[in-house]
Amino acid sequence: MKSRLFAPGPTMVPEETLAAVGEAPMHHRSPEFRALYKEGTENLSYVYQTAGAPLVFSSSGSGGMEATVANLFSRGERVAVVEAGWFGLRWRQICEAFGLEVLSYHVPPEEGTDADDLLAWLEKQGEVRGLLLTHSETSTGTFHDVKAVAEKMTGNGVLIAVDAVTSLGVHELKTDAWGLDAVVCGSQKALMCPPGLSTIALSEKAWKAVERSDLPKYYFDFRANRDSYEKSSQPRFTIATSLVKGLGVSLRRIRDEGLESVIERHRRLGAAVRAGAAALGLDLFSRNPNNAVTAIVPPAGVEVEQIRQALLQEHGIRVAGGQGDLSGKIFRIGHLGYYDLGDMLTVIGALEAVLAGLGRPVEPGQGVAAVQEGWGR
Repeated sequence: MKSRLFAPGPTMVPEETLAAVGEAPMHHRSPEFRALYKEGTENLSYVYQTAGAPLVFSSSGSGGMEATVANLFSRGERVAVVEAGWFGLRWRQICEAFGLEVLSYHVPPEEGTDADDLLAWLEKQGEVRGLLLTHSETSTGTFHDVKAVAEKMTGNGVLIAVDAVTSLGVHELKTDAWGLDAVVCGSQKALMCPPGLSTIALSEKAWKAVERSDLPKYYFDFRANRDSYEKSSQPRFTIATSLVKGLGVSLRRIRDEGLESVIERHRRLGAAVRAGAAALGLDLFSRNPNNAVTAIVPPAGVEVEQIRQALLQEHGIRVAGGQGDLSGKIFRIGHLGYYDLGDMLTVIGALEAVLAGLGRPVEPGQGVAAVQEGWGR
């Protein structure tokens, strides 16, 4: 049976990227690798929509989040975190691990962040050094309007750090134009590469904060890694060269498609899956869904694991369950990165068959037809 991955990450990887990753490793100090690393960094600048050179580390996106906290802040500083799901919680836990004073702004997991309400809350908290939030909350399938939040924060001196692990290359995100100070992503999401690389884009304001930071770091030292790139277009230490090579292939693919077209494709993918789920009588968990992953509530009398296991065993399709408090309450279909209409027809068609097999009243073809309609909207 063919294996099909519809998780929020890792996601499917283009064949040419897999081929590049599978080639003999390059030496990280060779002229050939320096050229590849420089090209990849410049293409990351394009995806991040920044004039700066994003940093690249051998780590997951969570490593990039930790590095951001360690480099932007100092001992005892106060920061605000938007907690609206599993990954907002991760921001808080990282900040607490570094001894920062954390103020949590809680948002119901099915709701998006209200920029006006957030700002009003912030104004009551006294001085804070940073605001950390998630653009696309993977655990809930919810979109949070980072642009609206950033517009409200203009000129107040607070550093804005964004977890864009499942939004970069999915939703519009303009690091420089929106005044974002640190934006974190991982290779295994919409960047269409296997797991193992984190990338971070920083503003000039963030670089000034880096100069002041007194939190401990060594491998994740932003200044040292920036200096290495500026001096010789190479990483400070040995990096996962095969992944960098694969990422370079995927970034070229994004440039060839065009960032606006990539984002529009993801909008249509999200609309298609949501339409298919609705046609099958399923409810979405989020009231403000994102275009990276769709969180779906199982029908009454059907367990999440029944659906997930039937999809896997009968169709070779792996979807994700819920995380934390949402474990057993939702299942999640990922559609970010290397996906198209045919993939959405496949996963909703399989879900349609699974629900029918579990005794749900489903008409053959109704989900698939809705996917096509949603894609065309």
